[in-house]
Amino acid sequence: MKKYAIYIILLISILVSVFYGFQKKGFHEDEYYTYFSSNRSLGLYQPDREWQDRQTVYDEFSVKKGEGFNYGLVKLVQSWDVHPPVYYYIFHTVCSLTPGNFTKWSGIITNLIAFVISFIAMVMLMRELDVPIWVQVLSLTFWGLNTQTVSCNLLIRMYAWLCAAIVLCAIVHVRFMKAYDEYSDDKKRLFLRGILPIMVISYIGFLIQYFYIFFFVSIGAALTCWILFKKKDIKTAILYVVSCAVSLMLAVITYPASVHHLFGGYRGTGAAGSFFDIKNTGMRISFFVGLLNNFVFSGGLMIVVIMLILGIMALLVKNKKHKGMGAQMVILTVGTVGYFLLTTKCALLVGSASGRYEMPIYGLVILLLFWDLYYVIDAIGNKAYMIAMTAALLLFLAKGHFIDKNVLFLYPEDVEKMAYAAGNKDSVAVVMFNPATAHNVWRLTDELLCYDKVFYMDEENTQKLEDKDVTQADKIILYAADDDMQKEAFDNLISSCAVAGDFKQLFTEDMWTTYEVR
Repeated sequence: MKKYAIYIILLISILVSVFYGFQKKGFHEDEYYTYFSSNRSLGLYQPDREWQDRQTVYDEFSVKKGEGFNYGLVKLVQSWDVHPPVYYYIFHTVCSLTPGNFTKWSGIITNLIAFVISFIAMVMLMRELDVPIWVQVLSLTFWGLNTQTVSCNLLIRMYAWLCAAIVLCAIVHVRFMKAYDEYSDDKKRLFLRGILPIMVISYIGFLIQYFYIFFFVSIGAALTCWILFKKKDIKTAILYVVSCAVSLMLAVITYPASVHHLFGGYRGTGAAGSFFDIKNTGMRISFFVGLLNNFVFSGGLMIVVIMLILGIMALLVKNKKHKGMGAQMVILTVGTVGYFLLTTKCALLVGSASGRYEMPIYGLVILLLFWDLYYVIDAIGNKAYMIAMTAALLLFLAKGHFIDKNVLFLYPEDVEKMAYAAGNKDSVAVVMFNPATAHNVWRLTDELLCYDKVFYMDEENTQKLEDKDVTQADKIILYAADDDMQKEAFDNLISSCAVAGDFKQLFTEDMWTTYEVR
């Protein structure tokens, strides 16, 4: 019965993510980058005073027939940016199975595969830890159906796969602790049963997302302390630390660009600057705890914490021991809290979208919190307290979906933009781009693909337009980027073309404004 309940939770969780997948109407700019950097052909470019047809753009976001499974190019493109390649290999593989298609479902399916792995890994982890069935069911339900888990499944980036790597890392560390008790005197077997799986997972995890290091280092430090101070085994501690270092070195040898990404790339440099800035620590922790409260617990985190504190106080009054704090739980807690805190110091602050950096750890946060809460309630011996807590958590879950509407990355505002572009697909569309940030044209991809062709012009080029299809048009759909010379570019357009110069502002988004010009 327990097994069927877990399968039902998994099925419902997938269906909920698929339901929201149908509601996803647009893309985050980083999602466009996922498609482009995984599937590019010639390379996205912006010509000046020239037309670009739909297929040229389309080919840069989808795998062209005959160009699938090109992992060498995927690795090369990622080396130019700041990310490791494994997630992009996986995504490119999914896209290669359906060449010629640019669809959100390639990304969502890729994420759902990772979610299934994470879900099964969570079940395995809880069984390794002998987590009570109440905690298993409630944790899987609250995490699997949580708006932030759904958001992670909808964001077409590497964070769902990072979640899988982190949970698997937790499992192999817990299994090492069990293997130690059985094979502590046989270092060869201990290495094969306990340490080698850690090396394999960490090699892959590092190459999925560099933030994996935060969890690996945190849980690894805790485990090393356990070996040294609890088991008093210096040789095994050295073997573990050296093996972990070797796994990361092998990952770096496999992907040498990682060194530059971490220590010389713009994200590595920015993250390091933020990490060593002590003054921002309080603000950053407060910001990410706020996201946890608002988007995971729908404002109810404080209620959960208060109930936990009151329960612990009741234990103290009754002089009962809190039996939930075993060594495995402590080490898992250190890894989880360590990742959360280190990520708060290094992640980009971009509003609610910043939650993506912490989403991979939310499952473990929920498990540890509920597990601790269960033992406190169980020790108190009041079943009504447990029922009330379960009801409260389920209410928080429902509130996040139906009242707060906390599922992110849906972009319903793009519906109107897409409808307008589709309704004017036969009009002349002009993209007036900023040459310093020309690549940001990809943020308009969905809209631009509605037109058979689009005319591009550099805003800082003041030469008159000569293309008759543009100059003789009685209406122009203009996508204009922010630029210091935007006014001069507008004047140039009006003086070159037949339109009278009546600008009607339609839509605005980061770096772009859409006008109808007559």
